[in-house]
Parts: sequence; structure tokens; C-alpha cells
Amino acid sequence: MVPVSNPCGTTRAKVFEEVQVNGILVYFGSGVNPVNSPAQFFVAWGRDVLVNGLIPTYNKETPEEGFLWFVDEDEAERKFEAVAQQLATYKEK
Repeated sequence: MVPVSNPCGTTRAKVFEEVQVNGILVYFGSGVNPVNSPAQFFVAWGRDVLVNGLIPTYNKETPEEGFLWFVDEDEAERKFEAVAQQLATYKEK
């Protein structure tokens, strides 16, 4: 078995919570601090945002897909809840 390595710009994700809203998964978790940042908590959403348990170490935010890093766990959890609410009302074009 060949071990999976972390491609540049990704880190292993530890998911604390996940919820599916209108067919889109929303994740709240932690990972290794992104480069030059104390952030360690993330919120991610989209169809394929976690590939093989890896998440990008940069921020991206669109209605259909995103991954945001936070220093504060409570702030990340609030964003997790807000994204789930937004996706509940979001309709694809």
C-alpha cells in the first residue's frame, strides 16, 4: 500500500461536525496551521472540498464551495452554522 502524501497547499483535516444541506456537505474541523498563520479551525462546504481527507490551506468562498480558516474555534463554529443556514436557502441557477 502506497501512503497518501499531502500535496502542496493542503493539510490533513480532522472533521468535528458535518451536515448535508440541499445535497452539499458542510464541515467544521481542524487541521495543521496554514503557512504563516495561527489558524487551525476550518469551515468547508461543497461537493468535493475534502479529497482523501485533505483540505486546502488557503481561503476560498463562493456560494457553491468554500474553505475558510479561523484562529478562534467559536468563530469557526458560528460560521459553520451560518453557512448551513445560507445553503438551506440557496438555490442553484
